[in-house]
Amino acid sequence: MIWLRRLCLLLLFANAGALLWNLWRPDRQESVLSMTEAGTPGLILHQEYLQLEQDRQRLPAGSCWRIGPFADEAGMRLAWQSLEYITLDMQMRKADGLTGTRYRLDIPASASRADAELLVESLVSAGIGNPQIQPDHSIALGRFPALADAQARQRIVQQLGLEALLRSEQETRQEWWIDASIRNQAGFSQWQAEQNPKIPVQACR
Repeated sequence: MIWLRRLCLLLLFANAGALLWNLWRPDRQESVLSMTEAGTPGLILHQEYLQLEQDRQRLPAGSCWRIGPFADEAGMRLAWQSLEYITLDMQMRKADGLTGTRYRLDIPASASRADAELLVESLVSAGIGNPQIQPDHSIALGRFPALADAQARQRIVQQLGLEALLRSEQETRQEWWIDASIRNQAGFSQWQAEQNPKIPVQACR
């Protein structure tokens, strides 16, 4: 029976050793394989592919377009908001734009307002309506969009023995522009196609 007792003790020590080994052995390190082998192209997401395609359509660095003019600031602001997603940078400019030429006809200043009023009576009698006495006692005969109309009125005044000065004036109005660095040609072309009415666009100088 001694040998049986020794066998039981041996099995007991073997089980205890196995238990201690499982508790104290170092964590097994498993090797992690790379997603792709060296030199082999990896897979990309569809979204990343679309981004790469957009990058290929980008304009060269520094490409600038002048957009406008806009007749009012509200129209410019509306276009600004719709351009924010396809631009790298935008600058707003405000300037006086030429809208046309008008021709102004005046009678030189008289010595006094009473003299100017006498001239106005003569002009009205000759069929020249609505002459206006100015603070310096000159008389404004109006502004005309066509040169021929102003010259015809000038001849009538001269037939009365009066001097009439004819001058041209440039009419202006405030206009707004956007200088934009475009980052995506396809997006910019689509933006232009969606504008109604069309907004003029030209390369920055």
